Amino acid sequence: MKTILISTSQFGTAIPNYFKYLGEEFNKNNFSIIFIFDGQIKNLPTNQKNIKYHTYPSKRPTRFKDFIFLYKIIKQENPILCISNFSSTNIVTLTSFILKIPHRWNYIHTSPYQINIDSKNNYLTKYLLKIRKIVILKMNTHFFTNSNQMSELISKFFKIKKNKISVSPYLIEKTNTDYKNYNNRNFSICIVGRLAPSKGHQELLFAFKNTLKKYPKLKLNIVGQGFEKNNLLRLSEKLKINNNIFFFNNIPNENINKIFSKSLISISASKSEAFGIVNIESLRNGTPIICTKTEGSKDIIKNGENGLFVDLNKENDLCEKINIILNDWSHFSKNSLKTFENQYSKKNIKIHFQKFQILIDS
Repeated sequence: MKTILISTSQFGTAIPNYFKYLGEEFNKNNFSIIFIFDGQIKNLPTNQKNIKYHTYPSKRPTRFKDFIFLYKIIKQENPILCISNFSSTNIVTLTSFILKIPHRWNYIHTSPYQINIDSKNNYLTKYLLKIRKIVILKMNTHFFTNSNQMSELISKFFKIKKNKISVSPYLIEKTNTDYKNYNNRNFSICIVGRLAPSKGHQELLFAFKNTLKKYPKLKLNIVGQGFEKNNLLRLSEKLKINNNIFFFNNIPNENINKIFSKSLISISASKSEAFGIVNIESLRNGTPIICTKTEGSKDIIKNGENGLFVDLNKENDLCEKINIILNDWSHFSKNSLKTFENQYSKKNIKIHFQKFQILIDS
């Protein structure tokens, strides 16, 4: 039986859960699976038949003791494939390269442009980190990312050959919340995600102010935490729209559907976004999306079908797009559900497995 090692974060959110589904599908097809979690997980899942669970000694696996820990596991288990992502990318890539594992794959989740927007490092530090990243990544044999535009971007940014990059978007479970029609929803829109400059909240607030001229009773729910929160609170008061805006802290993953299912529209205002998990969480609840054009949104949004693209810096564009969707909401909602079911539902994991199987066998 061949073995696959997957290094990720603790299950419970969309990205780690995707690797959980993938590992389980490999296991069904006669592969042994080893999961290694970052974050120093205290209560690991119970080992199952041909599925083992470990956690790194450090919260972020970047130290020598993490290298030794991983080295011993790889030597003992002899996997044919090591999959890395998140903070384990460097250590898994280096260790599997040193031990000559035949297949070394890295899943690139985040747009490098988004990282640069949110980073407080100076230009020289950013440049040196980029060079280090390029050197590390070249030790991998293949890469995965979440959208076609991201594939193009990382090919250019990290100097990776296009034939070494495959696109596999995340898959998530169906909603645990009953579908609500237009009349059973609040007269509100929502935006869910980190409160950081790259997420475009400030631009959204200015655009929302103009929207209130046509829809004075419309509410905007902002869900998430981050260092931008105080700035956004001050801006909402300065713009005199604070009575229409409600801030919520992070909401547990299992409860996020309640936000989307009560909203008429969800907003994605990002300046750069590799994918946008919140977008597919919105679609699965039949909630249409108004979205800026980013790397990932071009794959998810079917303009005029499940949502609309918006230019938040164009006067009244947000208001016009909201008006279009509200006037044909059932059409947009129906197509949102359809997009989710056909492309982003967990039921499609077998198709992803087959793609991975071909790469392993080639």
